[in-house]
Amino acid sequence: MADKSILIIDDDQTLVAAIKEGLETLGFRVAAAFDGLQGVLQAHQSRPDAVMLDFNMPAGGGAGVYERLRTSSVTAQTPIIFLTAATVEEVKKVIRSTPNTYFLKKPISVGQLRKVLDKILGGHVTGPVTTRSRPVELSPKTRPPAPVDDFAGLGGLPTPPPMAPPAGMPMPAPTPAPAPAPAKSGGLFGPMTPPPAPFPKQVAGFGAMPPPPAPAPTPAPAPVGGFDGHAHVFDLRVGYADTDRLGIVYYGTYLRYFELGRTEFLRALGLRYRDIEMERRFFLPAVEARAQYLAPCRYDDQLRLRTWVSWLGPASVCFQNELVNVDEGGRLVARGFTRHAVLNEQWKPSKLPPDIRQRLQSVLKAD
Repeated sequence: MADKSILIIDDDQTLVAAIKEGLETLGFRVAAAFDGLQGVLQAHQSRPDAVMLDFNMPAGGGAGVYERLRTSSVTAQTPIIFLTAATVEEVKKVIRSTPNTYFLKKPISVGQLRKVLDKILGGHVTGPVTTRSRPVELSPKTRPPAPVDDFAGLGGLPTPPPMAPPAGMPMPAPTPAPAPAPAKSGGLFGPMTPPPAPFPKQVAGFGAMPPPPAPAPTPAPAPVGGFDGHAHVFDLRVGYADTDRLGIVYYGTYLRYFELGRTEFLRALGLRYRDIEMERRFFLPAVEARAQYLAPCRYDDQLRLRTWVSWLGPASVCFQNELVNVDEGGRLVARGFTRHAVLNEQWKPSKLPPDIRQRLQSVLKAD
């Protein structure tokens, strides 16, 4: 299956990482997208042999992504596997099912995927099913209806504030074995004999060989979190899927980082965004987003994200972000700004509930 490629479209990064690792052990080439728009673009560019699609996700939802893939001549016949916590009947009520559409109910395992992909793509997957094949548990996600594009009726949104100018892993010891008879090396994979112990202190022609100095480990900076004044501080690390072909963080990834910062900002105030949507029944769709890129970031860099509220209106709220690279001495790498409308479950402009407004007002940092 080394010539087969799979595209995973799912906003749950933990699940994507587990599935990607498991499928790669089976010999598949795996790519990932974390929202609907990015998934449609990647599907058209890379033309995968199969797509694994989450049903509940941002930027279009699984049903919207599915419809776009099915109406495109490039991906109309591509096998699509829905990953969903809902029943097959519930999913089929909102999609136009085709013969090359399949369904897997969460939680799932790599073993299940192996059987489905073997059936869809033909042949037998030759890779082993390892301990990575254990089920990956997920919590069902509920998303609001996809917003319409016309926000002309919102009104009263402020002009955004201007942005400020840029200011080796040790090898394990060999397993003891009976001493073999001395033998010459048989090539790269021929028989090998362990070196004598201790290593001789004299090497012909070079004299005494001093022991190599032990490398001093570089301590990793301790992660931080919580409020620092008006700003919420949150540490994250660049994942492999966050980078592009140049090896640097893809520019669209920063908006996802900023979204993560807003989510953790609200959580630190005791406002879990999932509860705001599901229990309080109001939503904060973005109506404007801007980013300023000052320096590149790379895989496994430790980043520190600062998020604060910069404006609070009757039916809107503005967030700003600053992102620094901890591994480069706290270098400022990006700034962000997003403006959000406050909508009720009828998708109409609505005032913020008094208790939520009070919490946001307590940490408002007007710029």
